[in-house]
Amino acid sequence: MARRCLFSILLVALTTTIAFAQAEPQPMPIGGSPSGASDSSLQWRNPGASVPSRVDTSVQPANFASAPSAPAATTPPAENVSKSGTLLKVTSGLKELPNDAGQVWRDYDLTPYTSRVTTTAKPEQAIIDWILRETGTDVWFGEPLGMLHANKNTLRVYHTPQMQEVVTDVVTKFVDSQAEVKKLGVRLVTVKSPNWRRLAYRMMQPVSVKTPGIEAWLMSKENAAILLSELRQRSDFREHHAADLLIHNGQSSTIAMLQPRVFVRGVRATQTFPGYELQSDQIEEGFSMEVSPLLTPDDRMIDAVLKCSVDQVEKFVNVDVDVPTAGTGRQAVDIQIPQMVSWRLHERFRWPSEQVLLISCGVVARPQSGIATSPQLPSIPLLPQSPPRADGLMFVEFKGDAKTGAGTPVPTAQPAAIDSRGRY
Repeated sequence: MARRCLFSILLVALTTTIAFAQAEPQPMPIGGSPSGASDSSLQWRNPGASVPSRVDTSVQPANFASAPSAPAATTPPAENVSKSGTLLKVTSGLKELPNDAGQVWRDYDLTPYTSRVTTTAKPEQAIIDWILRETGTDVWFGEPLGMLHANKNTLRVYHTPQMQEVVTDVVTKFVDSQAEVKKLGVRLVTVKSPNWRRLAYRMMQPVSVKTPGIEAWLMSKENAAILLSELRQRSDFREHHAADLLIHNGQSSTIAMLQPRVFVRGVRATQTFPGYELQSDQIEEGFSMEVSPLLTPDDRMIDAVLKCSVDQVEKFVNVDVDVPTAGTGRQAVDIQIPQMVSWRLHERFRWPSEQVLLISCGVVARPQSGIATSPQLPSIPLLPQSPPRADGLMFVEFKGDAKTGAGTPVPTAQPAAIDSRGRY
């Protein structure tokens, strides 16, 4: 009986101990972190195990416990401001070219043309120029997205299929011609009186011109020869330039007959005797002409851009200016203000190659250089001399393929400097 009672007491004690052990709370991690934290350094360890050092920045010292908490800093919306202070936003862009308008990429082989042009270092520039003349420049810098790039071997174009057809037509004229050398006759003459039209109108067919004051006509080569013969019999006729230009198809040729006119344009003070220095400048007086023809593969139609300019100094207006001298006095020196008259022609014409294009620039400044085919009236020195004026006429005629082979350097076809101003 005693054994049974002792066994019952031990059983009750054991049950109480197990229940107390189950009711005891589980240990919490150090620093109040959740028990599921992944950092093993914050968990309970066996007695005697080393605990790694850790600085808990979330717990403040006791002397700061009563300090009022600082208000949270309000961060303004971040603007895209670079170190230089600009609001420019630059991103890496798209990984693919957009083709929302159906743009396609095309590569055009230019080597059949560019490999034969020896008169300029960048023959592909002429192809780009003619494409921009045909399409305009806005289509490459607006919507839809377009790209135009060329080197000596390849022309790369990214645009709509309709624009690709226009580019193909232009490039075909260059490539199929294989840079053949064309002969273009250009003649610049002046007639003092515009009454030559009185008998010539019956032989000419008018052509539309956009530049105010410029007129143009087409005529047969026979009628052009008759008109030129009649003009040479006039006393006010003068021929300034007549030459056959040898030009690679699509390239440009420049003719210039200029002479410098030096004048004193200003004065500035100096530290040396006499205390001032005259500043000189010069004006290129005369005329220059640039011709860029592009013929179809069958040579039946010619498309040409003509640029002509004439600058003439009527007189220099003298103005006396007081300048300081090395002494106490002042001295007056003359500076010269040029009084000039100029005219410009920049037009694009398209006409059948068997006809002659005649352009009239109106009564404008006449180039000083030239050859008169009839006796001129002598000028009387006692009468006031006025600057020469005349009706400027330009004859442009296609004379077929040149005898020079394609790719042979042409002395008369000088490459023009690459300049985007006024090209299109």
